[in-house]
Amino acid sequence: MFRHNLPFKKISLLAATCGGLLVSLATLSQAGGPPPQQGKPVSQPADTPAATEEPVSQPTPAASPSEMPSTPTNTPSRFPLPSARVTPTEGMIVIKLVNTTNAVINYQIVGVTPPRTLGEQSEILLKTIQVPITLTYQRPDGGLLLVRPQATAMPGMLQVSFGATTDLAADTKSLEIQEDGKVILN
Repeated sequence: MFRHNLPFKKISLLAATCGGLLVSLATLSQAGGPPPQQGKPVSQPADTPAATEEPVSQPTPAASPSEMPSTPTNTPSRFPLPSARVTPTEGMIVIKLVNTTNAVINYQIVGVTPPRTLGEQSEILLKTIQVPITLTYQRPDGGLLLVRPQATAMPGMLQVSFGATTDLAADTKSLEIQEDGKVILN
């Protein structure tokens, strides 16, 4: 007599279980995740401005070395280390782009040059470039690039060699040269 209700009881039990699981997941996501492990530091959420206030961007003062938080040695540095250094002459540098691949490379100095192409196994000299600059580059075929910047014997000159790679971690898409001559790969 009550056999026809048996499938509905199974469905309601399944629905209750799923509902409980969804409530648990929602609670965890609202709470910021699972409870912290013992012995690991827990970060506190930053104070948020009131809804009527406009957000204001304020620079943070630089901390002295004694105030800097210590980081484990296995974590990457917070800011990338320079890949090379070039000494600008009166704020200007010369860049020699060398393509050692069998593919063309599209490049551009953002805000300075239009998009250009560097042919296979070729090089070009870009003169009197004012730093800071950002050089973007890519292979149109989607291949990965290994970029090796290095200062030359000529003051104010940077040679940037493009090679092919299969290592995704080595591939970069841009190079930044700062005012002080630090070269950062991104």
